[in-house]
Amino acid sequence: MAHTITIVGLGNYGIDDLPLGIYKFLKTQDKVYARTLDHPVIESLQDELTFQSFDHVYETHDQFEDVYNDIVAQLVKAANEKDIVYAVPGHPRVAETTTVKLLALAKDNTDIDVKVLGGKSFIDDVFEAVNVDPNDGFTLLDATSLQEVTLNVRTHTLITQVYSAMVAANLKITLMERYPDDYPVQIVTGARSDGADNVVTCPLYELDHDENAFNNLTSVFVPKITTPTYLYHDFDFATEVIDTLVDEDKGCPWDKVQTHETLKRYLLEETFELFEAIDNEDDWHMIEELGDILLQVLLHTSIGKKEGYIDIKEVITSLNAKMIRRHPHIFGDANAETIDDLKEIWSKAKDAEGKQPRVKFEKVFAEHFLNLYEKTKDKSFDEAALKQWLEKGESNT
Repeated sequence: MAHTITIVGLGNYGIDDLPLGIYKFLKTQDKVYARTLDHPVIESLQDELTFQSFDHVYETHDQFEDVYNDIVAQLVKAANEKDIVYAVPGHPRVAETTTVKLLALAKDNTDIDVKVLGGKSFIDDVFEAVNVDPNDGFTLLDATSLQEVTLNVRTHTLITQVYSAMVAANLKITLMERYPDDYPVQIVTGARSDGADNVVTCPLYELDHDENAFNNLTSVFVPKITTPTYLYHDFDFATEVIDTLVDEDKGCPWDKVQTHETLKRYLLEETFELFEAIDNEDDWHMIEELGDILLQVLLHTSIGKKEGYIDIKEVITSLNAKMIRRHPHIFGDANAETIDDLKEIWSKAKDAEGKQPRVKFEKVFAEHFLNLYEKTKDKSFDEAALKQWLEKGESNT
């Protein structure tokens, strides 16, 4: 006979906000398992009900994934004996990893059923508290597993599980990769639609400064970026800038008439300037010149996009596919311990791509260019003298 794990949501605030049906259901239970006792509803009911919490599990593991797996394992073990009730903050289906794991496990386990009784989600109250319409678009993320790549600065971001200053400190560091240090963020604790006092606005760099600002009901709201200068670090914004420059109607008179052919020389010019920056060990100059080379790439792809046959996403797709295909020793099962192993792997990858052997003109040209560069880089030429020197032949030094 299958036993049932009933997951009950306790909502985002106190007993007054708990749905009556869930309150009545809890009152019928001899024991309720709780992910944490740190919740206003449990504080109100702890004299009436017996709660068994998993707070101690957090102390026995370094990774949250291990914590959640441990909790699920203990719940399943208990459910093998009888039906049980498991209480979680908020709504069980909103930002609750243990619910996801229990539902996935129940699909493959005929001895366990999982039933969800929803409590009120915190999301509505958070957006009411920060006075933002969620229809503007938002991303919901977990602070304990947040990675920079998941951040989208063009939409609002609501980050859950910010339950301590330490979590907030790690979150701050990650957010600073995409947002200005002084960008305003909002700390929201136990959000209620009438609870303005539950929202604290601070610059990002101060996010973790108040250790008392965080508990199990704390989230961080990061408004979407609307100021163009704050988007200067964003790759999509860069493509939009170049698309605008080459646009036939609103573009720059010079940029919009360029073609792949007319741009060829500029890639060589910018490469030469990058060489100079590298030789001078000038990091800031390198940043500028690498940007100029990226500009050439974006100009070519924006022109191709305008003409309807190529865009930057296709270029990036091609690059990623090639790198993964040609590095099976990194992204696959191949082994490479020596340079000869690598050469063999690359040769097989190129054969699989259908590459035909040909004369490597680009290698000959590159060697020739580098030789010229090495011979001229330390000489005090003006433009006319350099042209004259080149016309006499590169053998002159």
